[in-house]
Amino acid sequence: MIVRDGDWRSGVEIAVIQDMTKKRGRKPIAKKDRKDQLVQTRVPGDLSETLREAAKQRRVSVSQLIRNVLEDTFDLVDNVVGEAVQLSQTVRRDAMRIAETAKGRGRRASGPPGAGDPLAAIDAWQEVLLNRDVVCAQCARLVEKGEKAAFGVSSDPSAPKLWLCAVCAGTLAP
Repeated sequence: MIVRDGDWRSGVEIAVIQDMTKKRGRKPIAKKDRKDQLVQTRVPGDLSETLREAAKQRRVSVSQLIRNVLEDTFDLVDNVVGEAVQLSQTVRRDAMRIAETAKGRGRRASGPPGAGDPLAAIDAWQEVLLNRDVVCAQCARLVEKGEKAAFGVSSDPSAPKLWLCAVCAGTLAP
């Protein structure tokens, strides 16, 4: 199957060949040792020369270089998407903290001591290993995924979820 890019002058042509072993007239390679598909494309001469030079410098074939570039590109895109998701979660968390502060429910709310303190609503602290980034309710430090922290357990279902970093949680112990 040959797929051409609309205009014959562009020089872009891609061929995907499903199985060439039947056309070669020799014993086929074992299925486990065979690549899935052969993908061919036409490229401008200067790009071809650049690929040859880069492959020579890395002591790999042009085919292996192209495979590596494609795999690395897809990995890069996956990482960018993952980091974008993490960034959106961080922005959302920060926006919720700002909204809570604006409503007077944040940890810096004014009033008599203990009245606006969200830590006062916590009945117990549970040590946990984080699976996502959180912000310490006492010192406002970012506690990253994989670190130990303390989660505030409250009998009040409307109480905000509170987290303490290991340092601040250590100051609670007698």
